[in-house]
Amino acid sequence: MITYLFYFFSFLIVCSSFLVVFSNNPVHSVLFLIFTFFNSAIIFLLMNAEFLAMTLVIVYVGAIAVLFLFVVMMLNISESVLKEGFLKYFPFGLILIVIFISELFLVYNSDTIMIPDNIKINISEMTNLGFDNTKLLGLYLYTDYFIIFQISGFLLLLAMIGAIVLAQTDLSKIKLNSSINQKKIRKKDIIKLN
Repeated sequence: MITYLFYFFSFLIVCSSFLVVFSNNPVHSVLFLIFTFFNSAIIFLLMNAEFLAMTLVIVYVGAIAVLFLFVVMMLNISESVLKEGFLKYFPFGLILIVIFISELFLVYNSDTIMIPDNIKINISEMTNLGFDNTKLLGLYLYTDYFIIFQISGFLLLLAMIGAIVLAQTDLSKIKLNSSINQKKIRKKDIIKLN
């Protein structure tokens, strides 16, 4: 039964992903993206990964997809500009799709999966002992993949600093107010009644 549910929700994810890309209306595209995230969360629930499912719903649906929806609704994007960009980048996207599908085909058809020999935590043994998946995920991230986890956090920090630097305006053109001078001003000097 779980296998049939997995195939059903996977089919819904693939269909809604195509609708995200090929939808004419940007608002509909974001709504299909939210639908894709919900179906992905259901697949995580089928795999007994409740923490990842709730993280996907809270972070991606609750924050990022809703932010996309508001931004798309606030911007008035003409459809001719969207179609122009789509036709411009379609060959490049088609090449990426072919490369991605061929990589997936090679990975899923390979008989051996590369598992490092120096893994300190055996997930299957801990699952048999009754640990929940949130604790397993935390132990796995902060022991075997601690350096990679820290490097990815540092790269995100650098990206945030770069975005702040790029968005910062020239301070010489901004008129600055002094709070001390504002407190020295008397009301009768500013308000004049005739």
